[in-house]
Amino acid sequence: MEKIEWDENLSVGIDTIDQQHKMLIQKLNDVSEAIESNQGEGTIAKTLDFLFDYTNFHFSEEEKQMAKHHYPGLKHQQEQHKEFKESLGRLELDFEEDNATKELANYIRTFLFNWLIKHIKEVDLEFGKFVKEK
Repeated sequence: MEKIEWDENLSVGIDTIDQQHKMLIQKLNDVSEAIESNQGEGTIAKTLDFLFDYTNFHFSEEEKQMAKHHYPGLKHQQEQHKEFKESLGRLELDFEEDNATKELANYIRTFLFNWLIKHIKEVDLEFGKFVKEK
């Protein structure tokens, strides 16, 4: 399965957020690869746990930055973050119920990757633009 790679089109222009986005993309790649290569359930579970924890950390940090800069799109961003965390929660439940399946890997690839990339390009880049203009 093809990996998602970071490129400068995803750069928000705020170094800490860009670094965290790179880590999120890498961890989504790691989960997908672990499932595809039939790595042990323990490895997949640990990667999923890290991804979930890191997502919470990242979204919290991003929202703090937005509040600090009085970003008018903060409320919308919080709603988007909540949606993504709920999707990750469903992913963890699916893993607990069905273990690692090709369908789970495909879900990660299609929905989570697409959501994250779209979110960065459409929502996070707007915040970066807002900060640069201030």
